[in-house]
Amino acid sequence: MEKVLVFSINEDTLEIRSLLDTLDISVIKEFVQKKSHPHKIGFLGPGKLKEIEEEIKELEFDAIVVNGLLKPSQHHYLEMKFQKECIDRTGVILRIFADHAHTPEAIAQVTLARLRYELPFLREWIHKAKSGDRPGFLAGGAYATDVYFEHAKTQARRIELNLTELSKQREVTRTKRHAKGYSLVSLAGYTNAGKSALFNGLCGGSVEVDNRLFSTLSTTTRKVLKVPGNVLMVDTVGFIKDLPPNLVNAFSSTLEEIYFADLILLVIDISEPIEVILSKLRTSTEILLPKIEDQMLVVLGNKSDLVTEAQRKKVRNEIESLTGSYPTITVSAKTEEGFDKLRETIGTLQRQTLAIDASLPLTDASLSLLSRLRSSCNVTETYEGKRVRVTVRCKEEDGQRISGWLAKVGATNIDAHPASPPATSATEENNSSGNEGAPLVRGDTKS
Repeated sequence: MEKVLVFSINEDTLEIRSLLDTLDISVIKEFVQKKSHPHKIGFLGPGKLKEIEEEIKELEFDAIVVNGLLKPSQHHYLEMKFQKECIDRTGVILRIFADHAHTPEAIAQVTLARLRYELPFLREWIHKAKSGDRPGFLAGGAYATDVYFEHAKTQARRIELNLTELSKQREVTRTKRHAKGYSLVSLAGYTNAGKSALFNGLCGGSVEVDNRLFSTLSTTTRKVLKVPGNVLMVDTVGFIKDLPPNLVNAFSSTLEEIYFADLILLVIDISEPIEVILSKLRTSTEILLPKIEDQMLVVLGNKSDLVTEAQRKKVRNEIESLTGSYPTITVSAKTEEGFDKLRETIGTLQRQTLAIDASLPLTDASLSLLSRLRSSCNVTETYEGKRVRVTVRCKEEDGQRISGWLAKVGATNIDAHPASPPATSATEENNSSGNEGAPLVRGDTKS
């Protein structure tokens, strides 16, 4: 197992330790110097670095991990001073991405992110090399760094073109889906919030569920079960704080599935301490909100089975104070608590505002038609001897066509009228609180 030292300017090293644990890397010692900003030369101050030099003389370790973002000059200084590979927080995340990238698109996105990350460091090493010091780059040994720099730029441009083509293909796919009446729901949120577990529960999928960070890098799309109509859900890569724009941009073709969704479910883990919840929620909204306009968004508090009702209410109030008009629903991917409320919310995407009542003969043709209608409409039936009384909830624009199909198979007493909203049980009304029943569109004010 690889052993590392951790350098940090704040005492909160829990997340960097979680990231390293995902890579099976052992932290043998932490060095923390509380500062508001990193030292411009060595990240930590010169006095602290001298103290560390003395303390680690007898320690055996493989690399230094910096709990923050390094400038190229800081990276070069630390590697030369300690003669060990030096990795900052972004470099650790990229290693995890590389381990978890399995599809061609994910591999391409990770490669592009890594190249964009390395290029500024390469420029610094080239600059230092011109002064006669040519030790190699990122512990890679003594090789022509400037040649690698040109190769990296060429490779990055080629990958950017390929990802642009993939983005165009996604746009064509989205257009076709909408033309066929499909709606898209996207799961978004901080890494390890339980998005994949929710996806599996709602779609009957088999996406890998892992307690380690960034287990999902590629998008997966499935039909949402037990929701009338054609609703698809997509599972996406998780967010994490302090990611450089270049790293976010490398995954832009994947993140488009979030930005162009009809409904975004922003998933958070409500079993964590409230300060952690709010910090992760801020990170997620800072990435999401500038990119979306009028899309519907719901904050989904996952893992409700791990907290009490009093804790849920407290968390919900804190969330709503931060997110404003966006509604909040608490659910549990493990017990499926709250799934009915969530499915009802998802079902509103299909805009089934028209109800058609009709009486059909019990024939193969009418039963076959009802079977076809169930794939895109909400169909309820009551059998009356040799006939079946049906109510078909559908989109208003589809009403005339469906009425024609019903008449063609021998339906009588066909009556189209506005659909009444789904009934809400007394239990649901008593359990609802806060903003759960609020409109989904951004910008509405709370009563």
